[in-house]
Amino acid sequence: MAGKKASQRPVRVNQQAEIEITGLGHAGEGVGRVNGFAIFVPEAIPGDRILTKIEEVKQNHGRGRIMKIVRPARGRVSPECAVAGDCGGCQLQQMAYELQLEWKRQMVIDALTRIGKFERPQVQPVVGMEHPYGYRNKVQYPVALVKGKPALGFYRRGTHEIVPITECRNSHPLCIKALRVMSSLLAEHGLLPYDEITGTGLIRHLVLRVSTALNQLMVILVTNDREIPGIDQLIDSVKTHLQELACVAQSVNKKRTNVIMGEETHLLWGKPYLIEELNGLKFAVSPRSFFQVNSQQAAVLCQKVVDYAKAAPGSRALDCYSGTGSIALHLARAGAQVIGIETVPEAIADAQLNRELNQIRQADFRIGRVERELPAILQEGPVDVAVLDPPRKGCEPAVLEALIGAKIPRLIYVSCNPSSLARDLSILADGGYELRQVQPVDMFPQTSHVECVVLMSRVKE
Repeated sequence: MAGKKASQRPVRVNQQAEIEITGLGHAGEGVGRVNGFAIFVPEAIPGDRILTKIEEVKQNHGRGRIMKIVRPARGRVSPECAVAGDCGGCQLQQMAYELQLEWKRQMVIDALTRIGKFERPQVQPVVGMEHPYGYRNKVQYPVALVKGKPALGFYRRGTHEIVPITECRNSHPLCIKALRVMSSLLAEHGLLPYDEITGTGLIRHLVLRVSTALNQLMVILVTNDREIPGIDQLIDSVKTHLQELACVAQSVNKKRTNVIMGEETHLLWGKPYLIEELNGLKFAVSPRSFFQVNSQQAAVLCQKVVDYAKAAPGSRALDCYSGTGSIALHLARAGAQVIGIETVPEAIADAQLNRELNQIRQADFRIGRVERELPAILQEGPVDVAVLDPPRKGCEPAVLEALIGAKIPRLIYVSCNPSSLARDLSILADGGYELRQVQPVDMFPQTSHVECVVLMSRVKE
């Protein structure tokens, strides 16, 4: 039976076919069809006509690679990065930025209509960037031996093979400067890269964080051991070459895992954290802090939440999955009494520090699960607006059930995953909420990802 099904598929591995690219997949691949059978092709964009070679055939789709661009799309451009075709970090550099924004909006619309079953959702044009490069304030470079020498870079698409780089066009200029300096210094000081296969070697990753407000740099060495030979000499060299250096930290990760940061973190030199600013608010960014990688667009997103919340003085707001408090403190500054709920103790500590840095008193951060904390919060008084900013997988069903039961007038959902967003919004709609506005924000230019801020209001009974 399996052989019969396979023979019915209209393509086979190594076959070449000329196809028209008519859409984008969720990971940014171009999508075309052979006799109705979907073919996903990296680096192809809608409007391209290409000759593709089929490299993989599955039950419902195949995957190919570009052999020749027969007719380029109107929006095709030359990537600004020399390794854009090899590096797995960007998917859309070959697409004009205006067209990227159009397709990201369409991806959100498609998810809301196909998964959420919403008819004609009010999705606004994506808020883009005037200069959509150099935005990343955090970069994580794996380290490996390449041709016998330590190299830093990014993984080749779909592999753990490193593509060595000396520049990433999406990264803040200070990250690029630090990349070049650290590449030389790690080799100069004889610090061997970690080997994933053997589990030997010392340096696993180099993590760089930048305060775009103060132009200061944090260097984090992720190591396979607590001891770093000659660390004092290395730090002296880094300080000499990088005058913007604010601190050097170490994250110890001895596990055979793909997780980058270890559970043990040490400050080796300098300040315990950087100070970043969003809309005039200050935020401490420590080695393990979560903070949006695009400070400029994070400020746009937080302001949009405030606009949707209409947080008048004296109102009560709930910030679910509050993290380090960026949204909660924006709401509190607007006048609301805010309660943030977060399950990670370190994030709560960061949020409390950020509250003190900004001298904001009307923000209370509590550790726990939303569904467990919500009943007690409601007993303290009615909540006027609740913000949801969950991980990429979306909200747990119990969280949505608790919010529906609370009948909070306004809900604001922040998401980086249109699919889980559409699923959760559909549940909220079934529970008595109306989808009012969807504002996509381009937090990650040149990639297939998009952030959304959504306003829902309780339907009057």
